[in-house]
Amino acid sequence: MGFHLVGLSEQGELMSRNPSSSGNGDGTARDDTAAAEIISVRGARVHNLQNVDVDIPRNRLVVLTGPSGSGKSSLAFDTLYAEGQRQYIESLSVYARQFLHQMERPDVDLIEGLQPTICIDQRPGSANPRSTVATVTEIYDYLRLLMARLGEASCYQCGEPIRQQSPDEILDALLELPAGTKTMLLAPLVRGRRGKHDDVLARIRKAGFVRIRLDGQIYDLDQLPEINPRRMHDMDAVVDRVKIRSDVRKRIGESLRLAIRHGEGRVVACYLDTDDSDDERPNGKWRDRLFSTLYACPNCNVSLAELEPRTFSFNSPYGACPRCEGLGRLEQFDLDLVLPNPDLSLADGAIVPWKNVRPAAKKKHQDELSVFMRGHGFEWDTPLSTLKPTALEELLHGDGKTFLGIFTMLEKEFVTATREERRDELAAFRGPTACPSCGGSRLRPEANSVRVGGKTIHEICRMPIAESGRFFETLEFPASASAIAAPLTTEICKRLEFLEKVGIEYLTL
Repeated sequence: MGFHLVGLSEQGELMSRNPSSSGNGDGTARDDTAAAEIISVRGARVHNLQNVDVDIPRNRLVVLTGPSGSGKSSLAFDTLYAEGQRQYIESLSVYARQFLHQMERPDVDLIEGLQPTICIDQRPGSANPRSTVATVTEIYDYLRLLMARLGEASCYQCGEPIRQQSPDEILDALLELPAGTKTMLLAPLVRGRRGKHDDVLARIRKAGFVRIRLDGQIYDLDQLPEINPRRMHDMDAVVDRVKIRSDVRKRIGESLRLAIRHGEGRVVACYLDTDDSDDERPNGKWRDRLFSTLYACPNCNVSLAELEPRTFSFNSPYGACPRCEGLGRLEQFDLDLVLPNPDLSLADGAIVPWKNVRPAAKKKHQDELSVFMRGHGFEWDTPLSTLKPTALEELLHGDGKTFLGIFTMLEKEFVTATREERRDELAAFRGPTACPSCGGSRLRPEANSVRVGGKTIHEICRMPIAESGRFFETLEFPASASAIAAPLTTEICKRLEFLEKVGIEYLTL
């Protein structure tokens, strides 16, 4: 066989037994007390085992060693574990056995002293990037419900608490669009729900509307295509189509109130942005602007849809950050690799991927940066650490207008590089980095602006389990909200307490 059973005695002494031995190892017979302290295997013939007789001490750590193919796994998994599982399952009722997978009886003459067994094999667990401690333990489900029902929303641009907008305020905001802007006023009726929605279509016809926007496309109700009931759908009733002018204020106001009534407090203004055009859309792009009589910022005119549990789910398109799609990280150029030493200038090779480029490429970079550099008053040989933080940020990531920024230039070069050597050189400076849009939270800005106990759902999930347990134990709500908060926080605290008991209180949710 070529293997040994090795274990530690209670005194910590190393002990060894010959696999073919029986009895006490000295030729004497075992008494009943000694037999109760061992697992006795006789005539094991599973796979490579050749009629093996072995006594294994109970309540010891026993290690099987030997070359590949000697039968270690056959003895441990296919003999001991299989028989222990079989004996345990046979002790259950016939009804209970039908729900369990029973292994075949191992090819062995006799096994005595074996208790019910468990098996932990060497297969690694799957690493799902969308799975976290909070989602696996269902804590995140309760957290999402808590945030949706009791969270305090604020504007993600200015931080001002979100309040209701009146129809007159919505009208004033619409009239601020450039004169002559083509606009459709829509009443949102369905958002991300499966079904044919015949009841919704019946309501639209009964209200007298003749057009509908289904999944982004405008249709006459008489020419509506067949709706797939298995797909998610968005559905809006087209209330009015107008051009923004001051002399149609009354008409727009009436249409707004009609859309708000049918949209249950919400209205979507879909307008043609002629300033944003391209080859595919030379006349401009249609943009949606949501207004709500329920949730709106008084300063930025930012409106939020009704808060739902899926608003806080990074596995749902309604809650996930649109840039990283809910992963929290992007494969892109890493700042620490691209700019390891800000004390250097561009001329000294501060941007490492440009350090050894050809003269033509260097000239191209200088031409692209020259206008930005003159506007901010620095030269090619100016150390980057001497720049103002805002200027350095714009140099690296662009100004959002005409200047793209060094990182966007690197991305363009990486995508368009024709030489495989250059692509490999640039790839060495890329890696998974925190998404700049969500900061690694995986969520949309709307979800990151809702707080419970002064913390967003991402801030709560970043806390270690022990700290988050103390946070929920001391969390207080108004008496009017206790009926909702109490069962949710109780379930969360139960799960956090369990995680602490199993010794992983240092992990974050």
